[in-house]
Amino acid sequence: MKELSKASAFPVYNLLSYLQGNWALTRKVSDLRLNIPGFLRGTIEITRQPEKGGRHVLAYREEGELQFGEYKEKVFRHYQFYFPVAHSALVLFSDGKIFHKLDLRTGFFKVKHLCKEDLYRGSFCVESSNAWLSEWKVSGPSKKLILENHCQRLK
Repeated sequence: MKELSKASAFPVYNLLSYLQGNWALTRKVSDLRLNIPGFLRGTIEITRQPEKGGRHVLAYREEGELQFGEYKEKVFRHYQFYFPVAHSALVLFSDGKIFHKLDLRTGFFKVKHLCKEDLYRGSFCVESSNAWLSEWKVSGPSKKLILENHCQRLK
């Protein structure tokens, strides 16, 4: 995957509208401690939910098959996106805890999240009205991973 940068970013002024829909997901997983490459192919469904506390809400549901060598497993991920304004979201885990903020008005955004002793550093870059990338670099006492994601809108 190419390096994520502001230079090639496509601005998104209405993140609430942009994210809604169905996306094809490809993820390259690099486990730098075990030197094992992995791959995930799946889908993301982002749907509008009833407002909560006067805020717009999107539900994010990801599913796919993760493969590391001979190992294969069906995986799922769920998030909630809360929108205080249309261009910016607060991303929450399924248990309601805050994961990170997301604002793509410039088409590019960086975040950090500390999960116990593991630091997650994320970068998001919008390529077009139908494609976006994200990269997570995870480091900690037991993890050293790079997750490279490509999301392409399904028609």
